[in-house]
Amino acid sequence: MRKSMYGPLPKSRNSPLEPFDYSPPDLVPIELIHQDRRVLVVNKPNGLLSVAGKHPAHADCLEARVQSEFPAARTVHRLDRDTSGVMIFALDAASHRHLGQQFERRMVGKIYHAKVHGNPSQDSGTIDLPICTDWPN
Repeated sequence: MRKSMYGPLPKSRNSPLEPFDYSPPDLVPIELIHQDRRVLVVNKPNGLLSVAGKHPAHADCLEARVQSEFPAARTVHRLDRDTSGVMIFALDAASHRHLGQQFERRMVGKIYHAKVHGNPSQDSGTIDLPICTDWPN
């Protein structure tokens, strides 16, 4: 049984050989928020994988789309498929290492906004729970 620091991981619903239902958004121009000689900041649309999945049907991802225009771009962090938001790509090894260390040391602040169905009892709140990984994608 696979384990994480939070205990056993649940069995995946998907086998690495069986693709999950994936319909990425149409190929649209990359929405570039910032570009300099070391870094790209890009808006990731929801429904698109940040990096390619294991199955060939999951190859279309933001990383591949960015690298088609910026071959040196290296992914610094990821967002879940159904999450839209800002992603950072390094354009050289030193920037990749430096930015990666900032994420690893939790020096990067992140804010998530959620669309909620129903009528929440409070106007705002915080969820402070571990998130489980779905490895086979």
